[in-house]
Amino acid sequence: MLPRKSALVLLIINLWSLNISIAQNSKIDSLKSSLGGEVDSVEYNSLIGLVIEYGSLQNNSEALKYAQKAHELAYSTGDTSKIVKSGRLIGQLFNRMENRNAIDVLERMAPIAKRNNLRSDYKIILNGLALAYTIQAEYDKALDIHLQSLILREEDGDKGQISISLNNIGFVYFKMKNYEKALDYYYRSLQLKNETNDEYDLDRLLINIGLSNVHLHNFEKANEYIRKGLAHCGNECDDQIIIEGQFGLGVACYNEVKYDSAKGRFRESLRVALKSGNKRFQAENYVYLGRIAIKENDSIQAEKYLHLSEEIAHQGGYNQLLMDTYKQFYILFNQIRHFENASLYQTKYISLKDSLIGEELVKNVSRIQTNYEERDNLNIIKLKEEDLARQRNLNIAIGLIAVLAGLLVFVLYRSNSITRRVNSALSDAKAVIETQNHRLQNINRELDAKVKEKTADLQKANEDLDKANKALVRVNDELDNFIYKTSHDIRGPLASLKGICSVALMDVKDPLALDYLTKLDVSSGRLNVILTRLLIVNQINHAIVGREQIDFNNIVDDVLLLEKKKGLPERLEVRREIDDDINFLSDKDLVRIILENLIDNSIKFYNDSERIQPFVHIKIGLQNDTDVVVSVIDNGIGIAEAKPDKIFQMFSRASERSGTGGIGLYLSKLATEKLGGQINLRSTAEGYTEFYVSFPLKMQTS
Repeated sequence: MLPRKSALVLLIINLWSLNISIAQNSKIDSLKSSLGGEVDSVEYNSLIGLVIEYGSLQNNSEALKYAQKAHELAYSTGDTSKIVKSGRLIGQLFNRMENRNAIDVLERMAPIAKRNNLRSDYKIILNGLALAYTIQAEYDKALDIHLQSLILREEDGDKGQISISLNNIGFVYFKMKNYEKALDYYYRSLQLKNETNDEYDLDRLLINIGLSNVHLHNFEKANEYIRKGLAHCGNECDDQIIIEGQFGLGVACYNEVKYDSAKGRFRESLRVALKSGNKRFQAENYVYLGRIAIKENDSIQAEKYLHLSEEIAHQGGYNQLLMDTYKQFYILFNQIRHFENASLYQTKYISLKDSLIGEELVKNVSRIQTNYEERDNLNIIKLKEEDLARQRNLNIAIGLIAVLAGLLVFVLYRSNSITRRVNSALSDAKAVIETQNHRLQNINRELDAKVKEKTADLQKANEDLDKANKALVRVNDELDNFIYKTSHDIRGPLASLKGICSVALMDVKDPLALDYLTKLDVSSGRLNVILTRLLIVNQINHAIVGREQIDFNNIVDDVLLLEKKKGLPERLEVRREIDDDINFLSDKDLVRIILENLIDNSIKFYNDSERIQPFVHIKIGLQNDTDVVVSVIDNGIGIAEAKPDKIFQMFSRASERSGTGGIGLYLSKLATEKLGGQINLRSTAEGYTEFYVSFPLKMQTS
């Protein structure tokens, strides 16, 4: 009997949902049909209607399209209220999509709304702007704006709106990891909702309270509040509530060392986040799954999760998440003893942490909170002073009445009684002020302690970084020594091998043997070139950069003469375009290495098609009177789109024509950086390949 009832209920729900969907589609069709009319106000209202309908369907991209059209129409008519409303909706939609453009749009709308006294829109804009700053981890700005919004809502006396602001302020403190302060605001928000029976966003508030308790290790309370939040919306929970609720339960399980349960929660939260396109919580879940993998010594899975989190956080500008990801990378690479990677991510973590939660942020947050609380104190004092002013006027009136009416005794009695009440009220006000001052002192002490703690952490991190850097220098020195000794040790046997090949080629008559010997001779020649270039790597790394007048024409002549000795392709046309008035002081040997390898590279990969005239074009000149630019352009075989970011790495080969193991471009890059320049690759408008190097006229050496 029970299954039949359940099936009937599901059928009713599905039919109800279908009816709603049909009704919404019908409304959307009706609104679209009214577009394109001659009356601007009707057109605008239809566009806003479409924004609301698509927004309710969570189709944010379609809603954004119509909001932008409404915004353009509002600007064309010059209607300020419509400009603000449509702009506010665009900002809110960008926030839903967690797009950083929300800040730009809402910052433009805020002064317009304030200037034109559009108070309702202004409050919503402030709320959206603060949320956008929170997502970008600019917590001092977010807190300042939320407090401005709270003041406006307190002035209006709307407890529902005040509750929303308190919840938002709590979330900012939560992101700053001040969980006690976050809970204070969350509980105040919950108290107002209970007083007014306001259930708007109650599920999210309960989950927020649960998450704060997780981080305070109150796991029983945490689970209680999170489950209450999920139960509040039941089967009608939207995706965001499911994502946050499952994530919160996962964090609770993680902190209770119940890793299997935690993984299940995080994966469910991740599944819904992927379905709904919520990038921030995708990254949140990947970070925690990476943490669990680290705890379980699954380094491969941990690195995979953390790379996914890093990519999403970097693209979305989620700086707090990016910082957490860097920290987990540092822990992972230390665990598996990849100290160079650990040092790299530790540096990234410290740099980002200093920019997000540095001493300046702590001071700004303290100042903003202090100013808000001082405002409350001043308001109390102002109210009491107003009471006193009213009382003085009342006393004067009573005195006049007493003189005129002969009721002096009664007036004096009333006056004394009122004065006592005023003094009592002043005493109460003084007690409130003393309490607030005591709270401010406690806050200052807490902030001082946190600053000292963060300073100690930073000092330790710097010490660890110094050790890692010293180890890296030692490894690099050993590598240089290894390359130098190995190259010299191999060169002797290689020279003997080449000599034997030369003698054998003169004596041996067998064609097959001659073929083998020729190939062996060519391979030994290539190996000799590679060894020579490895020694050049060592030479560049340890070179003391000279400073002499550079004659680019002379260097190019030498390079082309060397290429002619090696044998230039028959049809290859070499052009040059070198300014005569370049006054450039630099290291001649390093400049020659750069030009020699770039020109050799272009000649080596020339276009051998019979239908095309192959060429190499060498251009050297001044740019903006600040840089010398060397450009080598060719119409050769080109570089695949996937290769430019790797082409300058050692032993990277873009084509099988490379006979030197892909070291030439690496030498050019190494020499360029030694001279303080930059080297890069691009395709010209005609599709040719262009390598270009930029040297500052004022030489910078590393």
